[in-house]
Amino acid sequence: MERSEIPRYVPDASVAVKWFIEEKDSRPARRLRELFQEGRIDLDAPTLLKYEVASALRFHPVARFTPKQLRGVMKSLEDLQITREPSDREWVTAFTLSLENPISIYDAVYVAFAVHGHSQMVTADAILTKRLKSAETTRRAIMLGDLAL
Repeated sequence: MERSEIPRYVPDASVAVKWFIEEKDSRPARRLRELFQEGRIDLDAPTLLKYEVASALRFHPVARFTPKQLRGVMKSLEDLQITREPSDREWVTAFTLSLENPISIYDAVYVAFAVHGHSQMVTADAILTKRLKSAETTRRAIMLGDLAL
């Protein structure tokens, strides 16, 4: 199966964090990553993912990471080669989405990737999915726990 024919997903940081710590829905998050590594799905994410994951792990209420361990997490994310900078069109879409929905630019960038990639943004953030108002955004976002893998 060619990469263009397989399902495409945009994992946000709430999903990627679960690749490195055990918490609710870590199993489906890791399955998403495994399917990508097996070539059965495609993953695409903004470079923002790395910064958000690093910050979430740094300030996690339970998990404690050393600087060396955090660098290992960043290396693992880099090795996946799923992150890239948003295109001009994706930026414009993110700004528009942020203005039309009560969501941050950070969250809107992930949704913009899904819109332009004709894929689904996968999140563990229920508040984010509730804030998405338009048919296009609600169609492009799915809760990690609802994803059939």
